[in-house]
Amino acid sequence: MQTKTFNWEEARYFLAVARSGTLGRAAEILNISTITLSRHLSYLQQRTGTPLFTRHSKGLKLTDEGVRLMEYLERAEAEIEAAGEIFGSDANSVSGTVRIASPEGFALRVLTPNLGRLLEANPDLRVEIVPQSRGFSLSRREADIAVMVGKPTEAKLDSIMLGTYSLGLFASPEYLQRYGEPKSLDDLARHRLVGYVEDLLFSDKLNIPRAVYSSWQSQAAIYSPIGQVEAVKAGVGIGMLHRFLLSPTDELVHLLPEADREREFYLVYHQSTERIPRIRAAIEFLSSLSPE
Repeated sequence: MQTKTFNWEEARYFLAVARSGTLGRAAEILNISTITLSRHLSYLQQRTGTPLFTRHSKGLKLTDEGVRLMEYLERAEAEIEAAGEIFGSDANSVSGTVRIASPEGFALRVLTPNLGRLLEANPDLRVEIVPQSRGFSLSRREADIAVMVGKPTEAKLDSIMLGTYSLGLFASPEYLQRYGEPKSLDDLARHRLVGYVEDLLFSDKLNIPRAVYSSWQSQAAIYSPIGQVEAVKAGVGIGMLHRFLLSPTDELVHLLPEADREREFYLVYHQSTERIPRIRAAIEFLSSLSPE
């Protein structure tokens, strides 16, 4: 790379495309035309001598070299933004977009109900909440911050435990009246089970039903944990449900307490970006949330 001719304007363009994933969205953020941005991006890739992005059905994705470049530039960005705070900026100087990847249950029942506090404290901040589909990678900068089940093992990621949550087997009184109550895990083989569409799970560690009962076969397979709660409430079958998604008015029956499990939510972020004001503000906000 010809670092002597690399300038911050090009860095801003590259970071905008890397974070938004599309030229159109990045051009809108930068307030320039897509044609201008595409030209700068092509010129940058020519001078680095390596592809920085690959195209896919939804836009652009960083290559390994693109990830490396982003790590360098985000460290520089963090220092520049941190330096700006020295000269009289206040909390309202937090601006830009922060993308948070989160499991659906946490996003809908914990994160979004409290999101107003973050935006009220930082009126110039824009927040994107995105799902974690299979193949999602925080290391490849597909989000700025993620809420994940279990502690990450990647060395370049830092994490904070947000708290534990519990899961248990539940059924509606109507279902149990019609089909009876299982007395053991083996009895589940004779019941209708509600669970995940397994090949859509972000990680196999999220497949708690199969971890509890190895022969688990979902007759009603629903990608959404909230959808599973609704199915169980409607008497479709027995499900392994997140307790923090339930309310007292659901009137579900807790089955086989020996099947209960606990898992932990972790807040995960890149080491190189923690000092960026918009990301630090989001980290501090998320650290105050708990699933239970």
